[in-house]
Amino acid sequence: MIITVDSEIELRALAPKENEMVYKAIDENRGHLRKWLAWVDYMTSAADYIEIIQIWQNAIDEGSGMQLGIFYRGSFVGMCGYNEIFSMSHRGQIGYWIVKEAEGRGIVSRSVEALIQYGFEVVDLNRIEIICGVFNYRSRALPESLGFVKEGVMKEYEYLYDHFHDCIIYRQLKAEYEDWKSLL
Repeated sequence: MIITVDSEIELRALAPKENEMVYKAIDENRGHLRKWLAWVDYMTSAADYIEIIQIWQNAIDEGSGMQLGIFYRGSFVGMCGYNEIFSMSHRGQIGYWIVKEAEGRGIVSRSVEALIQYGFEVVDLNRIEIICGVFNYRSRALPESLGFVKEGVMKEYEYLYDHFHDCIIYRQLKAEYEDWKSLL
């Protein structure tokens, strides 16, 4: 599976043999990623990613998820995709992360925008959700800039290492997406 975002960015499914690449990106960015991603400390070796990448591939094959590597100018810089796809209810939930050195170039924004289009036009979703930590302002800016609606705050939604934190759920419906797109 490959989604070409633009001339600089490609989203694609990873192969288990790319486990070293994923591990290296995460290991070099632990401090950056750890603040908002609960799984970072639990992935301690490249071998941990062989099974995870296979799980991601199985989810793509089953239509229950779509985790894709973000490649910026040919280099792996993060992950973006549908953490879950609920085909019976035509709903999907997008997640993303990027290495520190690639921030500030619109890479995640462009990638998520392509995923939204793919979700509505190819996967036939009617609702797309993004969940962000209340105090993760950088992550929250993304759905807000893409026309998502803030539905509410979910108290103590996630556990991050030593504390619970609140999250905001954003949504975009297919009709809202079409309205937002027509304004561009």
